[in-house]
Amino acid sequence: MAFTTYGSTQVLSGLIGKGSGPLSNCYIALSTTAPNADGTNFTEPLTSAGYARSIIGLSGTSATQVMSSPSGGATSNTSIIFFPEATASWGTVTHFGLFTSASGGNLVLYGTLTNPIAVAANYVPLFRVGNFSLTLS
Repeated sequence: MAFTTYGSTQVLSGLIGKGSGPLSNCYIALSTTAPNADGTNFTEPLTSAGYARSIIGLSGTSATQVMSSPSGGATSNTSIIFFPEATASWGTVTHFGLFTSASGGNLVLYGTLTNPIAVAANYVPLFRVGNFSLTLS
């Protein structure tokens, strides 16, 4: 897992009191390519194939919080993270990213999926409880 340049700047700003941090809303996205540190080369499947980002947290809205409270520099999902059912192939997703909005927005951090997912039509990609984790060291 790595922060983008944007994400690093936002986290540091939040830590030193020069900002509120990077995310008040957090969306997980999938990519078929390896992202770059500047936030480019994040290739999401087509929305016309049924793809959409999945929300993993809205500030102040407990019903959308699917990640555990961080402890020891780590957090993992406490609820299943679902993506919409694919209506056509998405290809093989190999990376994930956390974004500031449901579409567009800024890529804050990204990482490689331990197990790439080949998403065919009628498949529902998901992360079962405890299978998606983030660790800072």
